[in-house]
Amino acid sequence: MSEKCTEGPGAVDRWPHGTFLADLAGSPDVTKTLLSLGTPRPYEAGEHLLIEGLRETFVLLLLNGVTKVTATAEDGDTALLAIRLGGDLVGEFAAFDNRPRSATVTAAGAVTARRIGQREFLDCLDGHPAAALAVSRMLVRKNRWSVRRRGDFSGCPVATRVARVLVDLVEDYGEPRHGGVLIGPRLTQAELAGLVGARERRVHHVLGELAARGVIQVGYGRTTVLSLAGLRTAARLTEPDG
Repeated sequence: MSEKCTEGPGAVDRWPHGTFLADLAGSPDVTKTLLSLGTPRPYEAGEHLLIEGLRETFVLLLLNGVTKVTATAEDGDTALLAIRLGGDLVGEFAAFDNRPRSATVTAAGAVTARRIGQREFLDCLDGHPAAALAVSRMLVRKNRWSVRRRGDFSGCPVATRVARVLVDLVEDYGEPRHGGVLIGPRLTQAELAGLVGARERRVHHVLGELAARGVIQVGYGRTTVLSLAGLRTAARLTEPDG
């Protein structure tokens, strides 16, 4: 199952490692304030939360579920930019610069988010330095990722797409564990299939192959990466810049 967190304004549950709200673990009052903003909104699998090119300025604070962030590449194909899940913030670029959405955010499964208006969001940052700092750190992480962005995702074979999504999850949400790195989000194979645009049976087969090679270890809804180098090789990626 995907990572679930309490949705009420007083929620203090542990948010997935690497997310925006996890970064605010030391400021529970700020987290409560953020969770009280805006209005809750459910999304079904395949539904767009944000659409590239639209002029709108609200932000979405994801409460649970998994989403994929995509954008149109220069050749017209769709490129997977990132994965965001409960505890993450999306849509903040437009809230800051009033420009059209730079990417589309799509639910990979059932998702719940709080829709927060631009003014309410900016006022919150003005009144809570910890929230503003967390947003700044989040923007730096997103910028670093865009700088090292790989080639177009859509033209890759399913096995490569699965490996690349797992690399994304390790880099954004990975938690070091003895003998490997635990991928923070609890993802079903159906959700992973939704992220890579493939059939669940094919994704199951790819995961089995990676496990047989000692690259990953698959448990109930959890994946531990045993060899990041092996995973990057499967994803056809070069080693990241130091």
